[in-house]
Amino acid sequence: MAFLSRRSKRREPRYADNLRLASYPPPYPDGWYRLLSSRSLRRGQVRYLECLGRALVVWRSEDADDVFAMAAFCPHLGANLGNGRVCQDRIECPFHAWQFTGDGRAARVPYSDSVPTRVATESFPVQEAHGQIFMYHRGGEAKQQAGEEVPYPVPRIREVDDGSFAFRGHYDAGRIHMHMIELIENAADPAHFTYLHSRMSVPWTQIPIPGVELEHSARLDFDDNREPCRMPVLLETVLKVFGHRIERTRARTRVTYTGAGSILNIRITIPNSGDVEIIQTHLPTAPLEQQVDFCWFADRRVSRILVWYAIGNWISQWRNDVRIWEDKVFMGPPTLCRDDGPVMRLRSWYKQFFPDPVTDRESPAARSGSN
Repeated sequence: MAFLSRRSKRREPRYADNLRLASYPPPYPDGWYRLLSSRSLRRGQVRYLECLGRALVVWRSEDADDVFAMAAFCPHLGANLGNGRVCQDRIECPFHAWQFTGDGRAARVPYSDSVPTRVATESFPVQEAHGQIFMYHRGGEAKQQAGEEVPYPVPRIREVDDGSFAFRGHYDAGRIHMHMIELIENAADPAHFTYLHSRMSVPWTQIPIPGVELEHSARLDFDDNREPCRMPVLLETVLKVFGHRIERTRARTRVTYTGAGSILNIRITIPNSGDVEIIQTHLPTAPLEQQVDFCWFADRRVSRILVWYAIGNWISQWRNDVRIWEDKVFMGPPTLCRDDGPVMRLRSWYKQFFPDPVTDRESPAARSGSN
């Protein structure tokens, strides 16, 4: 496996994984997924990956920066192309030296003049953005092919493209034992902030700071949802010290979900300083396992200590959610009260990324009357 095997620290789940999984929608929704950092794939290099219920090879051409992703096993007699080599912009099988182009077509059979002309194997759309390699995954039975039309592009950060934001860091959070849908379900649940996110911790840790709390407000911005594939959430956070609200610490954050949670763009505005933007990505390596990465950029005027604080605080608070996500099930339909957030409206929006409805699935826990 190409990814780190490190897991988050957690207690053993109280509920069997097969029962948890039965409660959820399908584990691999349609969308763009981060596969690798750009710098981890050199020219002429090939990588083997297992994710999204697939075995893949990803390679970069020798004479350009083109990146390709394809089903990992040779359609001739099944050898693993991850053990092959790159020849210009093609990948060569280690078994019989067949060569394939990035759209899954056979291009050369060294011992024969008969080269199959049809598409031989599945290939996938790929985009590079801000130092990361993304692949578009689509569910269903029809095979994908590189170059096919996709519903939307990988989001880009304008300030990174124009040079006013600088790259400031990357954090590999390892693998989290959860279903991908939990990240976007969080967006419609403002009530949980009081119970999971009110404690201020030392950034990057779970060590509480005595007397310091966080006061949050959050809302889904359905009215500003100009692109059907994206959903913005607006957050405001202010520090309270020994019960006194410090207004000058009020920070505004805009979280934009692209797809069903595979990419989050988190724009944090630090008062009197500038903006920091985090790209948080989830890649399902198994139905209940996500590889999570954080990559961030900042206005060049923002000091490194403030960036460290903003990113570390976000990740500390995210880990409070992980503690819940790793042991929960999906309740469909949920029992809601008047003051809960727009859970059903959000589910109606995000079911576009799943091959079958998600709003009326009933979990085993709900059927048994337990929680």
